[in-house]
Amino acid sequence: MTIGGDEDVKQHGCVRCKENVEAARRQATEEQQRHLAELEARLSAEHAAALSAVVERERQAAREQLEAAEARFNDTLVQTKRRQWCRNCLKEAIYHCCWNTSYCSINCQQTHWHKEHKRQCRRKR
Repeated sequence: MTIGGDEDVKQHGCVRCKENVEAARRQATEEQQRHLAELEARLSAEHAAALSAVVERERQAAREQLEAAEARFNDTLVQTKRRQWCRNCLKEAIYHCCWNTSYCSINCQQTHWHKEHKRQCRRKR
């Protein structure tokens, strides 16, 4: 009877061993899945933070470029407004006729004078 009893213990013990092994596998699998989920969440958060930082750096760089471009534009505009332009051909003027009319050359002045300016000129002659 001990032989049969030993077999019964062996079979019963093997079933328990299998159950314990399966339970340990399930537990290990669940722990791995939890750990993987934590790693994915951490990676996602780090990725979002890195992406946010890159976007903010790019926005700052764009703001700085825009400010520099606006400053250059304003400087150019001021310099342009300080100049006077030929009423006939729109080149930079060096000859002045009256308060709002200037010319780049004598030729432009004569052309414009005969075309229309002599009727509008406010300069006393």
